[in-house]
Amino acid sequence: MIIFQPKQRVLFLFGALLILGIIASTEAFFLPLPKAVRLGTSFSQASVYPLQQHDDHRYAGRRKKTTMKRHSNSHSSQRPYATEAAKFNQWLTKHLREERGSVKEAENELLLRVQKHQQLLQKEKREGPKDFDTVSFNLIMNAWGQQRSLNGARNADNLLQVLLQQTPVLKPDSYSYSAVLNGYAKCGGKALAAKRAEELLYQMEKTIRVTTDICHNAVINCWSVSGDPDAGRRAQRWLTYLEESKDTPKPTKITYNNCIKAWARSPNGASNAQQLLQKMEDLGGEFLPDKISYSTCIDAYCKCTDDLSVAAEKAEQLLTQMEEKAPMNEAIRPDVVAYTSVLYAFAKAGTHTNEAMRLIDRMKKHADEQPNTTFLNTLLHLFAKTHKPEPAETLLRSMKKSDMADKISYTAVISANANVGNATRAKELLSELWSQYESSEGNARFLPTTKTYASVLHAIAKSKGCKSIDLNEVDNLLNQLITLHQETGSPELQPNTVVYSLIFLILSNSRDPSAPERAEKLMALMKEEQERGNDHVRPDATTYAYLINTYTKSRVHNSAQMARKLLKEVEAGFEKGYDELRPTKLLYSAVLQAHAKSASSEGAEFAERLLQRTKDLYRQGKLYAKPTTLYYNAVIDAHSRSKRGLDAAKRAEELLDELEQRHRAGDSELAPTTRSYNAVILAWKNSNSKIAPRRAEALLKRMNEKYSSGDQTCRPDRVTINTIIGVWAKSRAPDAAERAEMFLKFMENLYLTVGDSSFKPDSYSYNTVIDAYSSSPLPTAADRAEALYTRMMERYQAGDKEIKPDIITLTALRRAWKRSDSSEAHEKIRHLSQHIEKKRKRSTANKRKNGGPR
Repeated sequence: MIIFQPKQRVLFLFGALLILGIIASTEAFFLPLPKAVRLGTSFSQASVYPLQQHDDHRYAGRRKKTTMKRHSNSHSSQRPYATEAAKFNQWLTKHLREERGSVKEAENELLLRVQKHQQLLQKEKREGPKDFDTVSFNLIMNAWGQQRSLNGARNADNLLQVLLQQTPVLKPDSYSYSAVLNGYAKCGGKALAAKRAEELLYQMEKTIRVTTDICHNAVINCWSVSGDPDAGRRAQRWLTYLEESKDTPKPTKITYNNCIKAWARSPNGASNAQQLLQKMEDLGGEFLPDKISYSTCIDAYCKCTDDLSVAAEKAEQLLTQMEEKAPMNEAIRPDVVAYTSVLYAFAKAGTHTNEAMRLIDRMKKHADEQPNTTFLNTLLHLFAKTHKPEPAETLLRSMKKSDMADKISYTAVISANANVGNATRAKELLSELWSQYESSEGNARFLPTTKTYASVLHAIAKSKGCKSIDLNEVDNLLNQLITLHQETGSPELQPNTVVYSLIFLILSNSRDPSAPERAEKLMALMKEEQERGNDHVRPDATTYAYLINTYTKSRVHNSAQMARKLLKEVEAGFEKGYDELRPTKLLYSAVLQAHAKSASSEGAEFAERLLQRTKDLYRQGKLYAKPTTLYYNAVIDAHSRSKRGLDAAKRAEELLDELEQRHRAGDSELAPTTRSYNAVILAWKNSNSKIAPRRAEALLKRMNEKYSSGDQTCRPDRVTINTIIGVWAKSRAPDAAERAEMFLKFMENLYLTVGDSSFKPDSYSYNTVIDAYSSSPLPTAADRAEALYTRMMERYQAGDKEIKPDIITLTALRRAWKRSDSSEAHEKIRHLSQHIEKKRKRSTANKRKNGGPR
């Protein structure tokens, strides 16, 4: 037991209070120190610098040899007490290399020795032999840093602070700091780790003489892996600091490469990365760019999100430079990784596949390498992006023969089929992948992933048969994914919001009467998962939008009220801080469409108020609420269906005028489209106004003028002409039937003579004109209606199933003959009545057969 004198007690208590104060100041960042020693230091609050270390495996050996040499020098500097310390360091080295060796045990042993030495120093008032030295600290700090965790890096940091407390007896060297800084670079601590690394580097520059760029490189590396949007700029500041400072080591090629990597991982930092690459070229000599420099710069363009075509072109130009310089500098010769990166840039941009295929020949010529699985999978993704399932299927067959295909290959080909709506083939490929997995006795290489199932669901959502899809099949796919995840625990099989959103999309497109109920259960399931803490499954604004669309398209009687309720729920959630509930264009558009389809005056009024609210929110700086053409189209549609006659038509056209005006003012997101004009023409059709035909034709003229001037988005189509035919038919004007037939002949001419399928007449086209003749005062009205019916029959019998005469056709034709004074009118009426009765009986029988209402 140690007995202190009164004066010693005061000093001891003062020292203890000081240490406790220091520990409290660092508690927010450090983990608690071991009980053996409760030492610490407050963080430097001085100005923060910037930096990084390249972690490429090519430099690992070089760093290891240099570190060992420096450790030897550090050991020799403690020569008076070197023997015991050297023995301890040998034990540490052996212990830390053992599989069961615990870093914590090694640290506890070191701290115990430090404690004993401090007790001896306090007792004898003099410096005595030590059985530890700086190398002892460095070995353990390096071991903590190698754990690649934030806790490991913090433990190394704590130990560094203990070492600093040994000054002046022991001093940390640059390798003490580099062990901690590299720990932060590899810990995944993001910006938090990078900022702490900067503080340590500043502390280092204040306490020891810096002779190498290793520590500065480590800080730059921290920023490059931080995921911080400002990483490139922070790394660049450290590089500039090294270039301009007279008291620090000069940057090396590694420093420049690390800074390029930081820019490569910053949003759209590719141009800055290339500027550094050019600077290395200009410096020449030992700074000449190598394969790492070019490959990292190419990777920067691969990560670009703006102007993807230009980014792909820039990446390809850098690859060409590597190919041209390789004969004079072997170290710069591109490898399969560089070619794969350029191919990835092509895939993101949707570049023409011929350019991508030429990369294979270039790789064989300049790199003397064959495409590997990663390269070929990237090529498959390009085929998927460009909607080319046939070459994707061909490549997959070739990869299977060479045993190079894997789950990524199959997923890419499923995606290629999904993009063209081939759900049948997508499901076949999933089944084939399953067979591969089972036949390989559970080889994870063939285990489907969440992306695989999402691609199949995407295929179903885009398929033409989506409306009639068996929803039980969709449920089975989701249940299969959930079961697989539970059985394997694989994070690659974690169901996520994307999967659920695709199912919502399928439900919103389905005609199954159970779709609304299924959608509600699916939303409840997502909310349950969220409450359990599953962050992968969180309802977002998109899922709410699809739920609203499901209500609307299923004609749920209170869909407009449900839409308002769900919108309120989303906006409230976003205000509480749930960013995934940030309202989107799709959400607002869905709510507006729900009110448009309600076909009521109240629906139109709410749509107007919501449009105005989005304008107000946008003016307040809420960018997510910026009105778009979709919003205007929905509100115009709401007015066209509101049954408010002339007032609705006038308001619809006012909104169209506003849309055109804002587009002319420079707002590219507010450009009227064909749908905009069609909705206004429909409003005039439903207005029952005498001026409706004239206004409808004036709108058609405006569309033609915009289309003739090069605006492809305003091209008239079949809906446009059909609606104008309907306007004339409803007008009951003396020449209404003739004007309607004139537009029908216009459509027939464009389709039959020019071959323009967008103007192909359908049953509605003919039925509406026949109906116009049924109320026409022309003496030949019935004959003209009969002629139209004959043309319909001829085309239907020739194979055009879209213009099959139906009960509506026959009923309108019968009305026309009833108004006729022709001698054959009576016989025509009798024949048509018999025909109509037969069709009605056949329709009733079919309904009974299918279980429908009688």
